[in-house]
Amino acid sequence: MMKTAAIQNINAVQTVVLPREFRFEVNTVMIRKEGEAVILEPVKAAHWPPGFFESIRIDDPAFARPDQGLMPQAPTFDGQDAA
Repeated sequence: MMKTAAIQNINAVQTVVLPREFRFEVNTVMIRKEGEAVILEPVKAAHWPPGFFESIRIDDPAFARPDQGLMPQAPTFDGQDAA
């Protein structure tokens, strides 16, 4: 199906008035451009299973960060190594 839609310019913002059959049931869309086409896709909220976050234990040793070693010396802004 193809229809036309009105474009409105308000200050520095441009909006498109979507016909009823093209309206989204969400509050946020992803937007991208492919050639001359502008594509809008709904962003759906993630639904985590009940108790998902409660089941994660951050005190588990498997989550321990391994030793990262010594941090290298940062260069100075003038290109000379700091002493």
